[in-house]
Amino acid sequence: MTGKERQKLGLLIFLDIAISVADIVFLALLLFIIQLYTQPSRSASYSFLPSWLRDQRSILPIAIFFLLFSIKNLVGFLIYRAQCKFIGQTSTRLSSDKLQAFLEGEYANYINVDSAIHIRKIINYPIEFCQHILGGIQQIVTQTTLIILTITAMLIFNAKLFLFLFIILLPPIIAVFYLVKRKLRSSRMHSKATGEHSLQHLKEALSGFVESNIYNKNDFFLSRFLHWQTKFNKHIAELLVLQGLPNRVMEVFALLGLFALVAFNHWAANNGSTIIMVGAFIAAAYKIIPGIVRILNLSGQIRAYEFTIADLQLHPRGLPNTPTNFFGKPIRSLRFDDVSFRFSNHDLLKNLNFKIGKGDFLGITGDSGKGKTTILNLLLGFLTQTGGTISINDKIANTFERQQYWQQISYIKQQPFLIHDTILRNIVLDEVVNDDKLHRAVQSAGLTELLNTYPEKLRKVIAENGRNISGGQRQRIAIARALYKDASLIILDEPFSELDESAEQSLLQRFKVLSQEGRLVILITHNRDSLLFCNKIVSLDMSDMSLRRSV
Repeated sequence: MTGKERQKLGLLIFLDIAISVADIVFLALLLFIIQLYTQPSRSASYSFLPSWLRDQRSILPIAIFFLLFSIKNLVGFLIYRAQCKFIGQTSTRLSSDKLQAFLEGEYANYINVDSAIHIRKIINYPIEFCQHILGGIQQIVTQTTLIILTITAMLIFNAKLFLFLFIILLPPIIAVFYLVKRKLRSSRMHSKATGEHSLQHLKEALSGFVESNIYNKNDFFLSRFLHWQTKFNKHIAELLVLQGLPNRVMEVFALLGLFALVAFNHWAANNGSTIIMVGAFIAAAYKIIPGIVRILNLSGQIRAYEFTIADLQLHPRGLPNTPTNFFGKPIRSLRFDDVSFRFSNHDLLKNLNFKIGKGDFLGITGDSGKGKTTILNLLLGFLTQTGGTISINDKIANTFERQQYWQQISYIKQQPFLIHDTILRNIVLDEVVNDDKLHRAVQSAGLTELLNTYPEKLRKVIAENGRNISGGQRQRIAIARALYKDASLIILDEPFSELDESAEQSLLQRFKVLSQEGRLVILITHNRDSLLFCNKIVSLDMSDMSLRRSV
């Protein structure tokens, strides 16, 4: 928790205890009201009060008491609502921190940990921690204080009555419960809908780990997720508020019943002291017994969810300091010197050597499992080589330093990454659009014909994983995204598998032109015809894994 959150939690605990003390004070005032109407002879004991406040023939004292009691319960409800909002806001902040920690975390964590685990840790753990741990501690402190004060007041007033058996209180609040039930149903429906949107955007952020980092769009994915997660947590807070409302309403109706008894006793001139006294102590018992049960339940609840504490204490990895002029520097050259990578006692790469500079179009070919994608992950800084060096701009770059060049890299994977949003946002991955760059990217990727088939054009919504468009269309959108970024290094990992030969040749010609204009282009492919566009080729099927052709 942040320092500000700790302060707010402390304030909420204080206010909760204060309203609990007010409950005890009003219980004492209730006893005064009872004595006033049932034991007129003791009214002289309250001679310090104005006569109109100790006149047992008037219903004004109990009427004022009822009004103040209702105000007190309203304040109590507002405090409870603030507590629920605090839980929602804190859990949203924790969810944001967890997602950011994932997006800025290790590539191995992205590969080796199931997405369902990440989803639970990002969505469920924060709300469970706030609701069951923070909320539990707060309520235990409040309930303990309330029970101690209530028992003390009862013992001072009449110790024998403390042993009075508690009976079930059935307040006339069926109508209130019915209304609350309807509100709860509505809030649950909204929380379900917003929860589905939140989960959807979260899964996309998790799946888009590579694109988010390469295109420097972590903020975009965070904002999309937080938009719906904030709404979801808001509805959860409303659910908690509604669940806490009946307790306060029940007390008001219980006192209303006592008010009716006093009024009836006054107008009928009957001695109802016994009935009223029993009613007063039922109200007191209503505070004590549920409080004890609540403390026991909360203790078990905290133990059940204490595992969330350790997980939420994890912080994003610390990153070394980087020179201010390091970011955004174009990539002019790239060199692998005797680079090897070993995984699970198996050499995926061994003594790989190649060098490319501005204007080069490098083709990498080889059978499946030979390490083609591993080369890209090493270059991008997702993996660390077990041998050799990797240089960028004639300077040896470690894993972290290679990551600093993500801003200068466009990456098109074999399986395009798409979000459930418009074609426009799938290209720019942002809310701000450069129209000139967008127009050039759309034209170069061959998307114009596709857009003309939709009345919405770029506003056409793509279903999850692009299920409502063809594989070739998905690949064209990914290519447009890479071209829109206008990076100095373009990586193509089997990006044309869903396109026909004519379309592939046209796009390869476009990337060849880009390389001739000074970009570095790396193509991974099994297609020998595609390699004809490359001026340099590395074949991983050869034993020494070195540059095979330089034209």
